[in-house]
Amino acid sequence: MTLAELYQILKQSGLPVTYSHFEEGKAPDLPYICYMELSSDNFKADGVVYKKVIDVDIELYSRKKELSIEWTIESLLEENGIVWDSIEDYIDDEKVFKKTYEVRLL
Repeated sequence: MTLAELYQILKQSGLPVTYSHFEEGKAPDLPYICYMELSSDNFKADGVVYKKVIDVDIELYSRKKELSIEWTIESLLEENGIVWDSIEDYIDDEKVFKKTYEVRLL
């Protein structure tokens, strides 16, 4: 799966989605999704990459805990065969919840 394909899947949530971050002053109202490639762990042998493997974080930003939106994102990932783990954090100085889904695109 490519980053472009992941973007199309995330758009199905109905939320604004961007790569990395929105430009300063141009962020939409919460909630929204940002996603970003973190690293690669490609399968390689004989000096050739046989299979690209990309680690990506998908971040849901919201003012309050959004169980229905989390369920929607998790369902979209599962329906598309994307295995995920998650971490949640509260960014105190911004008064924002951040739910991060860690995924691996194969």
